[in-house]
Amino acid sequence: MISFSAFAQKEPFSTIEKRISDDLQTGVNDAFLAKRITRDLTKLKADGSWTDINYADVQYDPLKRIKEMATAYIRPSNKLYGNQEIYVAITKALTNWLDKNPKNKNWWYNDIFYPQAIGQTLILMRNAKTPLPLELEKALIQRMIRKLKVGDGANTSDEALHYLYRACLTQNKNTLDSAAKYLFEPIAVEDGKEGVQVDGSYYQHGKQQAIASYGRVFAGNSVNAAYYLNDTEYALPKAQLDILVNYLKDTFLKTIRGSFYDFNVRGRGISRPDSLNAFVSGMVNKIKMFDKENSAYWEASALRTSHQKSANYQIKPSHIVYWKSGYTLHVQPQYTFSIQTASTRTLRTERGNNENVLGKFLSDGATNIQRSGSEYANIMPIWEWDKIPGTTSRDYANDLGATIKKEWGIPGTAKFAGGVSDGIYGVSAYDLDDDSVQAKKAWFFFGKEIVCLGAGINSSSSQNITTTINQSWLRGKVIEDENYLLHDSVGYFFPDGGEVKLTQQNESGNWYRINQFQSKNKVSGKVFKSWFSHGIKPQDAHYAYVVVPGVGDAAMKNYRPDAIKIIKNTKTIQAVMYNGLEILQIVFYEAGEFNDDGLMIKVDKPCIISVNELQSSKPVIYIADPTQENSNVQLEIKTQKLKVNKKITCNLPVGSLAGSTIKYNISN
Repeated sequence: MISFSAFAQKEPFSTIEKRISDDLQTGVNDAFLAKRITRDLTKLKADGSWTDINYADVQYDPLKRIKEMATAYIRPSNKLYGNQEIYVAITKALTNWLDKNPKNKNWWYNDIFYPQAIGQTLILMRNAKTPLPLELEKALIQRMIRKLKVGDGANTSDEALHYLYRACLTQNKNTLDSAAKYLFEPIAVEDGKEGVQVDGSYYQHGKQQAIASYGRVFAGNSVNAAYYLNDTEYALPKAQLDILVNYLKDTFLKTIRGSFYDFNVRGRGISRPDSLNAFVSGMVNKIKMFDKENSAYWEASALRTSHQKSANYQIKPSHIVYWKSGYTLHVQPQYTFSIQTASTRTLRTERGNNENVLGKFLSDGATNIQRSGSEYANIMPIWEWDKIPGTTSRDYANDLGATIKKEWGIPGTAKFAGGVSDGIYGVSAYDLDDDSVQAKKAWFFFGKEIVCLGAGINSSSSQNITTTINQSWLRGKVIEDENYLLHDSVGYFFPDGGEVKLTQQNESGNWYRINQFQSKNKVSGKVFKSWFSHGIKPQDAHYAYVVVPGVGDAAMKNYRPDAIKIIKNTKTIQAVMYNGLEILQIVFYEAGEFNDDGLMIKVDKPCIISVNELQSSKPVIYIADPTQENSNVQLEIKTQKLKVNKKITCNLPVGSLAGSTIKYNISN
């Protein structure tokens, strides 16, 4: 009985602690780690501080270095295993940390990173030949204690993670109860609150799309917690497991092409080096252990994101409009294309802690076009930030025009921002009116091609107005023709011509210009940049281009958009028909009537419509309200196959579903 009682006291703590320790060592390259530690040791002073660290502004180091030393010290496979010099360095550096008690102006380091790093180091050292001095460990555990902020989404789960570490170190059930509760608290869908939204997107810092910024933290912490606590009394409940799995499967992982994020989902993190590198295969491999139902999906994702398979490996076509966040994601085996917009209902991509200084236009219809995934990786310090791909904006003489003046989120200005989807194809639109520029912008998705239209482009500013087609790393030759451009296996066809500009040259900059925590060292590289020039003070200007991903020289030379018919491109209606798919997509910016070759559609309110199976006697209507203001739309339709005009009251979703797509079947 005594033996059983002692075992019971250690469980589930020892099981959880072992999982954490094993996880911290997953993927460790012993040779590389030993080399880095040996180099860093030359900078360690006798008092346990490092010569190259500013302790008045401590960020990741020195705790990161100490954790790395602990990792090497406990691993039999590492040449520094059990090394007495390393042990002395660990204890001296930790003692120095206790004595100095550094603080950072950014609360995140103080309340999240520092206690997490301490907890991880202490758990690793529990496996050491020579344990840390007991008084030192106790003092460090005490230093980990922070008051946990509840109801703060990803930040709450971040803080609860170091509660979990402390619970294992102290074998305190109350601490473990709190850790489990608050690790899983953010796994919920509550409209109007930060976190996972009803459309599958993610909010943080207000109503701001944060799918792979704070949403990445949420996903990582939630998966870790579910993995650590699996098969214990604290295991993730089934209802919350479903929310987590759906977020990962239907949103988060879809934003990754190969091993790179869509830049539209990284928030202000876009201004950090390597911020588009996903590094999620480890996370996905953990999911497989507690969600067997989707094991084939997780396996394919792990292979794809770890470069073991190509970027298109087992990709299934999908089209999703995240109506809560103004984000559209179109995924095909050959490419990924996304759009980010802002509305009066959401916040623009934030500047915070002087990160993302120049991201003023990131929410104005930015388009991410990926094939390999790496098209934009680390290009941000040399981007021309008033020419973000997809956006229509003023062409400023310097960075000042693209600078965000206020930190932590600015509301959007558009009422009309959203889209409609049938699950595979769709159309999104954005009524831009910001920074003295107006434009009706729409994107029509048909799988093989994306049709990009702009109309009603007006400005009274003194700068030239441009619409950027793309700005990515220059790869290979650019083929330029009167009607098209071809670069990096993506074609851009111009059915209406226009003044298209192109540069393919070396650009330079530095990370500091976009993130004042980063280096001022010069960064340079060759960039492909193309845009429409609309001139100074344009009045009712327009543009049209067709993006054709996955095309070669010969195919583009002979490309004819025969299946595509751009019927209308005005400030009131934009409409495109795709004959091969029998789909007509229409953006009504106001109540109005559309007519073309025996086809008539009339609506009494602004809306976006996709008419599928157009040539049949039973067409299907997909409709959404991008203003999210109306409960119904009165629609009248006449086609060549319908014998009489059909009048329908389209009752639209309201509440948290306002802006989502609804389907109507029509028949004679």
